Amino acid sequence: MQEMASDVLRLVRGAGGKLVGNWPTLLALVLAGFTVKLATLKLALLAGAVGWALGVAIFAFTAAGLAAAVMFMFRSLLPGQPWPKFPMVLAPFLMVYVATDHFDGYLIDPALERQVTMDVSAAVVLIVAVMLRWLMPLWTAVQDRRWAGWVRTGLDICWMSMVAFTIASHPLSRWLAELTHPVSWLFSAVFTVLLVPLAWLAVGVLALGFRPLDAPELVRRAGVPLTLITCLLIVVVQQVPLLLWQIERLAIGTRDPEAFWQPITGLIGAANSAIGVLLVVCLAASLLIASGADEAGVAGQRGGAHDPYRDRFGVGGRDEEDGHLVGI
Repeated sequence: MQEMASDVLRLVRGAGGKLVGNWPTLLALVLAGFTVKLATLKLALLAGAVGWALGVAIFAFTAAGLAAAVMFMFRSLLPGQPWPKFPMVLAPFLMVYVATDHFDGYLIDPALERQVTMDVSAAVVLIVAVMLRWLMPLWTAVQDRRWAGWVRTGLDICWMSMVAFTIASHPLSRWLAELTHPVSWLFSAVFTVLLVPLAWLAVGVLALGFRPLDAPELVRRAGVPLTLITCLLIVVVQQVPLLLWQIERLAIGTRDPEAFWQPITGLIGAANSAIGVLLVVCLAASLLIASGADEAGVAGQRGGAHDPYRDRFGVGGRDEEDGHLVGI
């Protein structure tokens, strides 16, 4: 128990050290990510006035800007790693995005259009994106172009985001949630306490260029108990934006809802969410450092959970293998 407490303290201190040492870069990146997200939302709303399908197609890229910022945040904390393929990083991030109130559904004006029109437009955009992505490798005249890789990435972002957004907002999802109402609290607890934090850790692993199959080995090297405790800490840290919002309301006091709160609520919410994302990234990066993800590995070497002397020999690219010093 004392050893585990020491590991947790080291984890939190590592996250704090990363935050203190890199806060200007991290803050700039996370604010840039939320700025791109809000700008994309505004552009999608303007495009929706021209055509709903166009608005939905642009809306599909709202999560990508924030995902790119998070990827660069991890890479600024653990530099020197190989570059990943962005859609690989986006996949687990979309789970975080739709599960932590970053996704509020499709923005529509009920006075102008019904929700069903938006659902049809989303289905059309999804089908077209999947078809184009599937046909691109068969179209050799396009496949060999220098810009083809950017188009493939854009199509991957589009269809992956549309699938995640549709699952999160479709009436069928709500119907299934109501159907499982007697045990829905259990699914909600597992999703919130385990799956979403693990998705955050997966974002960090993939952002550093590791393969998905490398994740179990990193967890083993960090230790399953420490990983689970990190998941709980991530759940706690994700409540920071709500806590900040309550503190801000108490500090500012009673104000007119329309004249004061309505114009600034979006900006304050984005700033609070940015702080929450920044803290979660530092915490996840600290666990990845404990797993040795920040250093090149040596075949057969031990993980942090198997370092009884706490001297960091043999952990994450150090010079000890099977209890003996080796040359590197």
